[in-house]
Amino acid sequence: MLSKTIVMTALLAGSFCAQVQAGNPSFPLHTVAKAVPDSIDLTKIPYSEKELAAFPIFDPPTDIVPLNKPLIRDFDRLFFPTKQGMIPLEGKVYKAFITSVTSKEWSLPFFEKSYRELIIGAGGVLIYQGKVPAAELERIQDEATYFGEEGSIDYTNTVVKVYAIRRKEGDHVFVQFSGYSAGGSIQILQLPEKEK
Repeated sequence: MLSKTIVMTALLAGSFCAQVQAGNPSFPLHTVAKAVPDSIDLTKIPYSEKELAAFPIFDPPTDIVPLNKPLIRDFDRLFFPTKQGMIPLEGKVYKAFITSVTSKEWSLPFFEKSYRELIIGAGGVLIYQGKVPAAELERIQDEATYFGEEGSIDYTNTVVKVYAIRRKEGDHVFVQFSGYSAGGSIQILQLPEKEK
């Protein structure tokens, strides 16, 4: 009886190993979760040598205005979506809800086109476009305490566009914005210059 039990145990163990090696989904392999990087890699983006205006760099385009007083801080932390996940960056921050002037109807395509042209004209490059999974926002919720403030972005329900402007002095600029049928949100962050 004992030898029969040993043979059955060996057969079951062999079957388990074979199914794991075959990638049977009912036998999940434990893997180490891929770590999200702590910064955005700009090495593939060319430097912009365009002269930039004083921060926040981009005034709202014609016929677009902040809905309330924009939130401007000399130093803050914002998260930016990337393909790898939400990345925190620290620097000067501008955040605002955007709408059209009183006499005009809101147009999301106009809002996106206007900012896209301003940013690309300053040497900016689109580095991300899409929605952010709710699980990713849950991962950062304890750190992203500013969610809900002026200019907050609805990451899970609207397509977010993220642009970067790479600068030789290290004072790179990151812009993220999104919108919907009645308005939009924009956030601008500029890193501090490298110490010389």
